[in-house]
Amino acid sequence: MSAGQGIIGGMCKDDRSALSCPSCHASLVLAAIGGGTSPVLTHRDPPSPPPVQEVLARYAGRAVDPAAARNGAAQVRARLAAARSAAAERRARQAEARRAGPGVQGVPHRAA
Repeated sequence: MSAGQGIIGGMCKDDRSALSCPSCHASLVLAAIGGGTSPVLTHRDPPSPPPVQEVLARYAGRAVDPAAARNGAAQVRARLAAARSAAAERRARQAEARRAGPGVQGVPHRAA
């Protein structure tokens, strides 16, 4: 719906359209195109991306720089290690909070 602002469609939480194209079964929506006052039917779904083969064909004959590949791989490994460490710390804090029992940390729990 990049060509226009939707007239019908932002009002309810159901994002499926009741209207569909009889030939391609794409969802349709009423929209004002180019600031016009009369609504027209247009595709609701964004256009599909190009096939992966077409996108990767540009890079088929490209030479790979080994130093850049090593640096990129090192950055990925470092980020994965940092994410694992953060997850382990979070789990440790949660386990400690469960062992501490009810109440706010540092405030003793009073029995009623």
